[in-house]
Amino acid sequence: MTRTHRGAARNRRLRVVVALSVVALSVAGLVTGCGDEPVSDPRRATTCAGLVEAGRVTAEAVLDLLGDRSLADLMEDDPDEPFAEVDRVLRAEAFAERAEALGCGAAELVRRACTSYQGLSAQARGEAGREFLAPYFAACD
Repeated sequence: MTRTHRGAARNRRLRVVVALSVVALSVAGLVTGCGDEPVSDPRRATTCAGLVEAGRVTAEAVLDLLGDRSLADLMEDDPDEPFAEVDRVLRAEAFAERAEALGCGAAELVRRACTSYQGLSAQARGEAGREFLAPYFAACD
């Protein structure tokens, strides 16, 4: 692998990690409703808490998808779009649109995430999963 190719791959990986961080912070924070089925579609959320609930369900789906893979594994699978599958599951635009429609502020979502996403780290089996979760927990520091 040439130095240029390695640099480009590193830049793509950094862009994806930053994108995941933005999504994580904008969707973060889950408070489960009493007795109701968890909302998994952000478009069905009627409150900021419901939106965060959908975020947790989505985060769990991403962790399942990533399994025990590393970032290098993802780059090897598809060097041009290593996170295409993750992007499809995340539905970042749908979350961002719903957050805006509901008037959910980033600070509120981050605050909820600090409590609600606890326990997800045990589901992160590989490096890619841990990298995906890092922004959720970094916001709590």
